Amino acid sequence: MNQDKIWNYFQTEGANVVFQSETRLNYLFKKALKIVGNTKPTVLNIGVGNGWLEKRCLEQGWKVYALDPSKESIKNLETFGVIGEVGYIEKNSYADNLFDLVFCSEVIEHLSNEQINLGLLEIERILKKGGVLIGTVPYKENLIDNQVVCPKCGEVFHKWGHQQSFDVKSLINIFKNNLTVEEVSIIYLINWRMLNWKGVLSSLFKK
Repeated sequence: MNQDKIWNYFQTEGANVVFQSETRLNYLFKKALKIVGNTKPTVLNIGVGNGWLEKRCLEQGWKVYALDPSKESIKNLETFGVIGEVGYIEKNSYADNLFDLVFCSEVIEHLSNEQINLGLLEIERILKKGGVLIGTVPYKENLIDNQVVCPKCGEVFHKWGHQQSFDVKSLINIFKNNLTVEEVSIIYLINWRMLNWKGVLSSLFKK
C-alpha cells in the first residue's frame, strides 16, 4: 500500500478522523515552552498534521518551519506564516545547525528501518549544538490488530501505515547513537471529546 496516499488522505480529507490530537500536541508544546523559556527559537515540525502546533509556536513569536510530504498541508501552513517544505524526514534542504528545537511526533512508526536511520542523521545535522528533539510514538502497538484488507485488491496493510512498534528500550536504542537521551517516558493521553485514551512514548533527545 502506498504510504504517501495513506498519509495524504489523513492530512486532508481524513484530518478530522485521525488528528483528534490537541491533547498530545499541547503536551509537546508545553514541554517545548519549558525548554526554550523566554527565548525566540527557530523550530521545525516534521509531519505537520492540521497545523495546531505550528500556530501555537507562531503565537509565541518563534520562527517556525514545517516539513511534510503533503503539498496541500504545507500550502495551508504557509498561509499563516509557517516556512514550509514539501519533503521527507530522510532528505531535506535545510542548512546545518539551523534549529534550536525539532518536533517529530507520531512520525517514525510510519518509516522503515533505513528511513529512520537516514532521518536521524538529518535531524542530527540540522539541530544546533545543544538543540533538542521532542517527539512521541505509539507505545507497544500491536501492528497486526490494526491491519485491514483492501476490498478491491485484497492487499493487507496497516490502516494508518505504521511499520514499527516501540517500547522504551527499543526507542532508546534507535536514537542513542545520534543524540543524547535526556528522557523517555510512558504517558497516557486522554481525549475527553472522544472519550478514549492512548498510550504513547514521550521522548526528549539533545545534540
